[in-house]
Amino acid sequence: MSLSRAMSEQARQDAPPADPAGSLAGMLEGLKGLAEGLGRLAEGAGQAGEEGRVVFGYSVRTLDGSVQAFGHVPDPKPGGTAEAAVPEARQPLVDVFEEADAILVVAEVPGLEPAALTLALRDGALEITGAGRLRYHRRVALPCAVREAGMTHACRNGILEVRLPRAEAAP
Repeated sequence: MSLSRAMSEQARQDAPPADPAGSLAGMLEGLKGLAEGLGRLAEGAGQAGEEGRVVFGYSVRTLDGSVQAFGHVPDPKPGGTAEAAVPEARQPLVDVFEEADAILVVAEVPGLEPAALTLALRDGALEITGAGRLRYHRRVALPCAVREAGMTHACRNGILEVRLPRAEAAP
């Protein structure tokens, strides 16, 4: 028998039996702490006058039907319920790449047909909107000035790629 296997068997014999309920509770507590930390980070960015660029969160539905949301979830509408806190339109996950002559924005929009897509440049940000099987809306802050003329996009298999030429090409 190998030394590593002997050590593994010894560790299993010395370890107390695993408590599945305790393990799950510990995991959920850890996720809750992570979500709270990310929430503080997002709030700090919002207070600094920056647009939040973090999308995260999860929810747990219990056997009695109640839902507890953790993470970056908007506040409920006045007079609404916790269910009203879920946005009507999803925010697609987005990556922004700076190239020498352009900015490339890649967004995940599964189920969205290219004809249902609307792109607009407003106040130094790209707005992505679309409606199909799911609704999407996202405002993406751009790292530099871009020209609307020459903007190209392609949407294939749920991946949207938008190329925006820089207002002044980088040296």
